[in-house]
Amino acid sequence: MRPELTYERYGNLGGAHDEEAFDASLRAAEATVREIIGFNEPETETQQEAYERAVVAAVDVDVAYGCSGGIGEGLANISVGSFSASFEGGTGAVSAYQADMRRAIKRELAGSGLLYQGIG
Repeated sequence: MRPELTYERYGNLGGAHDEEAFDASLRAAEATVREIIGFNEPETETQQEAYERAVVAAVDVDVAYGCSGGIGEGLANISVGSFSASFEGGTGAVSAYQADMRRAIKRELAGSGLLYQGIG
């Protein structure tokens, strides 16, 4: 079972942001960690702590990117109401946000047995 990270635990594990930023980023962070661990579940206390550290690292990356969950990165065109913008590089490649999230998460999960090794 995956532990639920509280703001208090986030701080105890070295999280560096306020509770509002934590709350805004937690969902994106947990989703990205789940994506990386696949069907693996933390079973031991060591794995649970590795999972929590990975979520903390992902929250911190998400906050650094403005609590956006990477929204808008890598898009070629975006329209909101009457506002429209075009961006270069909407190639579908991994964005800087995604690369930084994955790197931070994998660093915390290395050696834990939680990194997904299947086909996917």
